[in-house]
Amino acid sequence: MPSFVSSVRRLPRQLRVLSQSLYHLFKDYPNLGHNSRKLWRAWRDGGTRRLKHALLDLTFPPAPPADAWQRYQQHLHTEVLPVLRAEVAAMTQPPVIALLVPTYNTDADMLQAMLDSVLAQIYPHWQLCIADDASTLPHVRDILQRYAARDPRIRLHLGQSNQGVSHASNQALALTDAPFVVLLDHDDLLEPQALYRVAQSVLADDPDLLYSDEVLIDASATNVLQYFHRPTFSPEYLRSHPYIVHLVGFRTALLRELGGFDEQLRISQDYDLILRASEKAHTIVHIPEILYQWRTHTGSAGHEKMAQVMDTSTAVLQRHLDRLGLAASATHGASFNFFHTQYRIGSDQRVAIIIPTKNHGALVKQCIDSIRATVHEVAYDIILIDHASTDAESIAYFESLKASDDVTVLRYEGVFNFSSINNWAVRQLTGTYSHYLFCNNDIQAIENGWLEHMLAQCQPADVGIVGAQLLYPDHTSIQHAGVCVGAFGIAEHYGKFLKLPPDRVDIAFMGRLICTREVAAVTAACLLMRKQAFDAIQGYDEQLAVGFGDVDLCLRALEQGWRILYCPQATLIHHESITRGKAEGYDPHPEDSALFSQRWRNWLDAGDPYFHPAYALNHTAWLIQDPIPCQTAIRRRLWQRTPPERQLLRHSTS
Repeated sequence: MPSFVSSVRRLPRQLRVLSQSLYHLFKDYPNLGHNSRKLWRAWRDGGTRRLKHALLDLTFPPAPPADAWQRYQQHLHTEVLPVLRAEVAAMTQPPVIALLVPTYNTDADMLQAMLDSVLAQIYPHWQLCIADDASTLPHVRDILQRYAARDPRIRLHLGQSNQGVSHASNQALALTDAPFVVLLDHDDLLEPQALYRVAQSVLADDPDLLYSDEVLIDASATNVLQYFHRPTFSPEYLRSHPYIVHLVGFRTALLRELGGFDEQLRISQDYDLILRASEKAHTIVHIPEILYQWRTHTGSAGHEKMAQVMDTSTAVLQRHLDRLGLAASATHGASFNFFHTQYRIGSDQRVAIIIPTKNHGALVKQCIDSIRATVHEVAYDIILIDHASTDAESIAYFESLKASDDVTVLRYEGVFNFSSINNWAVRQLTGTYSHYLFCNNDIQAIENGWLEHMLAQCQPADVGIVGAQLLYPDHTSIQHAGVCVGAFGIAEHYGKFLKLPPDRVDIAFMGRLICTREVAAVTAACLLMRKQAFDAIQGYDEQLAVGFGDVDLCLRALEQGWRILYCPQATLIHHESITRGKAEGYDPHPEDSALFSQRWRNWLDAGDPYFHPAYALNHTAWLIQDPIPCQTAIRRRLWQRTPPERQLLRHSTS
């Protein structure tokens, strides 16, 4: 009866997921025949579970079609902005928001378009503080003075000598008496609701640092080149890639406390400022809405000075690490504007690698041999949990391992309960360990240093869990790049079935496959956990016998302020499902699914903070919904620092 009831409860969700997947199938009309045959074969060979995987494997457009932005804009102007204008008119104590704009030899049309986008704001309580860095083109000063004469909210500083963008930005900061400031480049555009969204957050959230989403547009401002939908604040992601760009704002008092922009920097100054502000900020807010249009053109400093940007940004990142007292070094990453932070591993670190198995000696041998061949600089012991094996060859192999110095074999009896087995294994440990690595028997290490990378990322005191990048046996298809809580109704792996390019450099998804970053959960197929964090939450919940015990483990750690990281430098093969013995076509653990959904209902309803609400929940490759969501009320995502140097994640709606 419980299985039937839980199946009925899941039916609406399953139908919704299926309908959304089929919607994308029929949108890809040119490949409809090919994709339909592929789905039929999946259904015939493996039932609904294989069908779900086949739907995931279809190649859908990575971004909305070309006219999606125009349709978004039409809905924004006809349906959303009228409501927001009424809300603005009803405000009783609206805060003044200042815009800081440094200018230098700006193209006339771009400069006027930027100014017009400020004048078009539905929120009228702003100051536009412009500091010109001694432009040599006469039209710049003429345009600025003409606009300032028209509107008293525009404040000007006209520099007499060129001293760089950081100096000009500080001069603009000196012009304001507003409590909160927002940065705006001289050749970009604001969305009309941008400053109202900032004001909403200032009133409700009291942020120290704030950022939004944006679109990258061409020089003509007519074509969208890329959408940037960002997660909630992710410190490790920021150390891997300057993912916070536009729109970004700061509490004015904090900015002045920091001394403003570093005038020694003429490039990477924004990255430096955001890092310094994040070190001091108590509340950092992400507004999950496109508020900024970022123009790209060949004359920008980022195009002209890519090598200098990399060197300067790496130095900026290193200073950030040093200020925080982190024993770490910053180096260039896999591509332009990507970096790698390598934390030093303490001399007292030791890992217990816990591998449960029932039979499957050949798989276990492959797993253990691969660990031995690839881990060289981490002290570890392998704890093999033999769950009542009956296969003679497997038992013989397990017996042979007992003579090894690095392997302990323990016999476990009783019904299968993944959570109980792992908790029991931890209780049997006799050595002193700093971390536990929970590892499936079908994991195969393929590269040297993977455990070194995972343990290094788990060195900061607030990191509780680190997960690996897992590939299917073809060595090119992603099986796991973190877990999205809420995907397909409960949880699913990021990046599943994506093909890695030959050089493994992922740019299209904002570097999410190649950047170390915070996630809500990772799979326990290869999960490294700090002993202190495991003890704090009392390990796995044994009520979850088979399904979602690892996701539950992560969410409980997250609620206590531990950070959870995805580590792409640790890449292993996962021979998934070889040993599970699950029948296809139904949920193999309905009781676990029902319990997890009930326990984490508020979390599922609010949404994974590291997954953007503009992405489709029935897809694992960050597929933007079409139509692009456009709503009057948005749910902001808040990161807050709580002692002792932990994090609190929550939502705020206006």
